[in-house]
Order: sequence, then structure tokens, then C-alpha cells
Amino acid sequence: MSPAQPSTTPLGRPAPTEAARKGSHMFSTDTYLAHLGFSQPPAPTLPNLRQLHRGHLMAVPYDTNHTHRLSAENMADIDIDKAFEAIVPTGAGGMCLELNTLFAQLLRELGYDLDVISGGTYLPGDIFAPDPEHMLMLVRIDGQEWLADVGHAGLCFTEPLRLSEEVQWQYGCAFRLIRRDGYLVLQAKTLDHDWRTTYRFTTEPRTYDAWAGVGEGNGPAILAAMRRRRRAIDKGQVFLTNNMFTIVENGHEKVTLLVDPERRAQVLDTYWDGRDRPSRCRHPRPGPWPTTSR
Repeated sequence: MSPAQPSTTPLGRPAPTEAARKGSHMFSTDTYLAHLGFSQPPAPTLPNLRQLHRGHLMAVPYDTNHTHRLSAENMADIDIDKAFEAIVPTGAGGMCLELNTLFAQLLRELGYDLDVISGGTYLPGDIFAPDPEHMLMLVRIDGQEWLADVGHAGLCFTEPLRLSEEVQWQYGCAFRLIRRDGYLVLQAKTLDHDWRTTYRFTTEPRTYDAWAGVGEGNGPAILAAMRRRRRAIDKGQVFLTNNMFTIVENGHEKVTLLVDPERRAQVLDTYWDGRDRPSRCRHPRPGPWPTTSR
């Protein structure tokens, strides 16, 4: 039996109704889970959250090619049904606010206790985007708090990260949280590069109206100015910024400038466009993931 459905989304908008869920293109927990490799709703446990989180990053990529779906007035004012239809069944992917809004809705419907929280991405010039800009989640399980984020464009954790200042390793990459100027700052490093800053955040619960006016109406245009893609792979993650392709496997990072059109097409077909064709989808199957280790 599925958990009782909430009356509002984690961001404070009215949740899709039962009648709406019966539509072929409406938010569907069963369809969502099937896309992530689950045949039935999993219990709200930490092992299942790990599988859901990593599975989401593998099956539902980050992609800034869809900024037309975002409202210039409030990029977090997202219609759950329309976003689901455009992103999940198609495998086309989406952006931070869309992906984390959908994932938060899924987790809440599965019975997870969570808050949507916000922060600002680290930018060139040693500055951060204003808060709120980025969206992530704080999930509470058995007295511990975990960060969930399936919508970041660069190097980031692929499994939930414990809200702790100790160094945590995932697939050869290290992550840590440090306190600075009233924020928690997420930093990451690979075996080939030292610590780099990803974003900062607070644990204050947010609703969608907190993003009103972010970007002064230019948010979608700012995102569209640079094509960015990311997804998890079996032993790490890949991300593409314009023609700069980065693959991180077992903690080793390789950056390639895709100048040759054929090479670029090959990378896209391997990790994005071709991977999402129905005949080549390689979504994770149910079952425990390997133990996270250094």
C-alpha cells in the first residue's frame, strides 16, 4: 500500500490530486519509481534513499537546455504535473529547481521527513550567488540529517551526504562541510585535485515563494547562456559545460576540450542523448548499492 498522499508539495504548493494522478501525463509515483528501477514503493529508509538518490542522478540528467519552462518571475514556481511530464518519462532531464522539486515530492510521497532548503552556488571571483538560488533538501532519518541534491551542474555528492563536518568519501571523491559567515559551505575534492568550493547553504526551510524575483527576471536567460549537463555513472559522474567535458571515475578526474565535432557527438551519445533513447536506457535496478568507500 502506498503512503498517504500529502495535501501540499514540500515547497508549499497544492499537491496533485488523486484524480489528476490518473491522467497519463500527470505526476505518478509508480511511473517515477519505475523510471528509477523500482517495481514497488520502497520504505523510507537510508539504504533506499541512497538508491533513489544515485538512481535519480543516473536516470534523470541535469540539463540547462530547457530554460523556456521556467518562470522569469519565480523559477521555483513549478507545476509538478507539467514538469514531471517533460522530464521523467522522456528522460530529457531538467534544471536544479525542477529536479529537486520533483525529487522532494517523490520522497515526501514515499514517507520521508524532509525540508526544502536553499543556498548559493560558488562563482568565479570567490563569490557566491545570492541565497536563495540553489535548491536542495534536508532529510531526517532515524535521528540523523542528510543532504539530498539531484540538481547540481558540477562536481557534487551522488549519494546523500550526512549533515556533519567530517570528511565523507563517495566513489573516490571526498566531501566536507565547513562553517563560514553563517553558512555551511560544501567542498569537494578528487584524487587529482585539492578541495574546491561547490556552494553554501543554510538549513532554514524554504517554500517556493522564497525564489520570487531571484535573478531580477533574468534567471532563465542567465541559465540559457551556458549549456551545462551532468549525470551519475557507475563509478562516478560526468558533466559538460559548453565544450568542456569532465569525467570523474573512482576519484580520478579527466577534463577534455571537445573541439572535434565527431568526438563531441560520441560523448553526447554515450552519456546523454543516446543513453536516453528507449533502446539504450540503462537505469539502475532495485537492490542495494555497493558500500560507499574511499
